[in-house]
Amino acid sequence: MHENKPRPDPTEFNLQFPATKPVEEVPAHITAASNNRQMLKQLERGEEFCFRGTWGTAMDFYSWLKKQVNERYPITDYVSSRINREKMVYLTEKLFIRIHNHHPDLAKAPANPWLIEFYSHSADFLLPFTDYLGMNGARQWFEKGILYPGLHHKIHPFYGTYFPTRTEHLELFDQWLADNPPFEKAIDMGTGCGVLTFYMLKRGIKTITATDINPNALWSVREELQKHKTEARVKLQHTSFFETIASETADLLVFNPPWLPMDTHTNIDKAMYYEPGFFDEFFRQGYEHLTSHTTIAILFSNFASVAGISHEHPVEKEITQNKRFALVEKLEKPIQQKPSSRKNWLEKIREEEKAELWILQKQPHSA
Repeated sequence: MHENKPRPDPTEFNLQFPATKPVEEVPAHITAASNNRQMLKQLERGEEFCFRGTWGTAMDFYSWLKKQVNERYPITDYVSSRINREKMVYLTEKLFIRIHNHHPDLAKAPANPWLIEFYSHSADFLLPFTDYLGMNGARQWFEKGILYPGLHHKIHPFYGTYFPTRTEHLELFDQWLADNPPFEKAIDMGTGCGVLTFYMLKRGIKTITATDINPNALWSVREELQKHKTEARVKLQHTSFFETIASETADLLVFNPPWLPMDTHTNIDKAMYYEPGFFDEFFRQGYEHLTSHTTIAILFSNFASVAGISHEHPVEKEITQNKRFALVEKLEKPIQQKPSSRKNWLEKIREEEKAELWILQKQPHSA
C-alpha cells in the first residue's frame, strides 16, 4: 500500500503534472440534457466545455464521442490509427472536469489521492477530462504494481513514468545477462520505470547510473530503490544521452530507446517515438564518449518495418553505413500473443514482429 508514503515534492525533481485552468475560463457545460451532436459541432469549432452532473454523464459522452471518431476515421493500419488518435485528442483536449476540494465535482466520480498530492495549494480548478482518466489509470498501476518475468518484486511506476507493457525484450535482456560474465559498472540510459536497472541489480552489477529526461521517472525509480534498500548502488541523473555522464568507466551501456518514428509532444511520447536525427545523435555521442571496452545492449523491435512505417532500421543503419559500432551479437524473440478468432491489423503485425537485442562494440578510431 502507498497511502502512508510522503507526498511528492514537485520542487525536488521538478515533477510534472497535468496543467490546470481557472474555473471561470470554461463557463460552458455539458450535462445529461445536452445535445451530443451539437456539442460535437462546437468542439470541432474549438469551443471548450466542462462536464456537470454525474461521472456517468461524462463517461457516456466520452464513449459516444469515441464512437463518432471511429466511424469517421476507421482504423485499418498503423497510419490510420494515428490519424484516429489525433482527431480524438483534438476533440477531447477541450473537455474539462472541475476539481473542488481535491475531488471531481461530479456525482459518483472516482477519487484519486494524487489530486491533493499534486495540487496541494489549489482547491478549486479545472482539469482536462482525459488527463484525469490517465491519472486514474496510472494510480491503479502504481498501487497494484507490475511483476515482470524474472524479477522477484513488483515495480510501481509513478505518474507520468513510462513502463513496458510487453516483456519479450526484457526476457531477452535478462537471459543475455545470465549467459555472460558479470559486469561491474553499467549505464541504464532512459531508465523509465527502472525495470532494466532492477534486472541488472538482480544479476549482481555493483554500480549503475540510471538516466532519464523525465523527472517523474527518476522520482519513480528512487522510490522503488529505497523500498528495496538498493539506492546506494544506483546513481540517478536527469540528463539526455551522454551529457554529464561519466561513461568512460562503464563496461555496459543499456538502452531501450523508442521504437517508432513519430513526432513527440510529451515525455511519455519521447519514450515511445523518436524524431529524425535521434539515433544519429545517440551514436555520435556514444562514439565520442564511450571506450571500446564498453558493451552496448540495445533493446528494439522490427514493428516499424513489419507495419510499413519505416524500412530503415536505425541500428542496422549504424552498423552497415556509419560503421562506428560493430555487431557482436543479435538475439530475437517472437512476440507472444494469445490466438484470436477476430484478426485485426495489429494482430497481423504481431504475427511477424520480433523483439530484438543488439549487442554492439565501438569500433577503433580510424587513423
